[in-house]
Amino acid sequence: MTEYNFSNKELFIFFIVTFGLTISMGIAMGFAYNKYPVDSFASVQMYYPAIGVMTALLLNKERRKKLPMKFYGTYLFFTITSTLILLVWIFVFHKDPGMYMELWKITGSFSIFLIFAFPDEKAKMYDFGLGFGKKVKASIGYILLFFVLLICVDILSELILVGIKEITTIFQNIKIFMNSLFILPALFLSQFILFLGEEYGWRYFLQTALQQRLGKRTGVILLGIIWGIWHLPLNLFYYSPTTSFYSILNQVIVCIGYAIFFGFVYMKTENIWTVFIIHFVNNYFFLIAKNMGVNIVLNGKLILVNLICMSVTYLPFLFTKEYK
Repeated sequence: MTEYNFSNKELFIFFIVTFGLTISMGIAMGFAYNKYPVDSFASVQMYYPAIGVMTALLLNKERRKKLPMKFYGTYLFFTITSTLILLVWIFVFHKDPGMYMELWKITGSFSIFLIFAFPDEKAKMYDFGLGFGKKVKASIGYILLFFVLLICVDILSELILVGIKEITTIFQNIKIFMNSLFILPALFLSQFILFLGEEYGWRYFLQTALQQRLGKRTGVILLGIIWGIWHLPLNLFYYSPTTSFYSILNQVIVCIGYAIFFGFVYMKTENIWTVFIIHFVNNYFFLIAKNMGVNIVLNGKLILVNLICMSVTYLPFLFTKEYK
């Protein structure tokens, strides 16, 4: 073991596995996106960061006996089977695997929850960053704060782009999202396995590793850049195929802003589940309220406005005491 929570070897393995899977499946996505819906590629990609962590830790003989093996084994199983279902349905059956992937995602999420019923496994999960009992009241406060910040970004961007006359659009978006609140808990419980995949990799593992090596501020900014670049296949073939350059640039801006806030929340609460939920709220706000996510057409003006809004809203958190 080294002075760091995670060794250089573990960090190397994490990058190889996470980006190896992302690049390989990104190539497959590139072959598929003109012929088939590729929503399922976006979902499966969210598993990869956690798989990078689990592979790195499983290959460490000193850690292996202490790891939550039931949890890791279950997560690996659902990642592998989800990937196989996706590839077989697309390239063998030439059909959209969407319905089957949704059912398998729900099955995986509930299977993960059932593992908490094993007392010995639960203790190991807490030891490796998966406990959800820490600072619950503070966590609820930060989730609500993030929702307020989402609205602030939305209001600011609309004011810059269209002016005060179109401000009613923002409140319509908020109303749509608020009307859907009653279904969000069920959606989260059925799909949290995906958000766990990203946040266990980015926040629990990579944020810790980079901040210990580079300092808290530099570490979290570099994390945001890496996180943004990791989205590359989605920018090219899913989010914005016709304006992919702007999509990549926008993704890095967004991920740096969110990395700062998500990192702040994780350092304050030490509760990875808080960040799972915040990530979930973000994705579904844009999906439900703003009807955004796929085949977006971007331009330089939109990117500049987003840079201003994200900087004004999230950059101040970089100067809080948590980042000193």
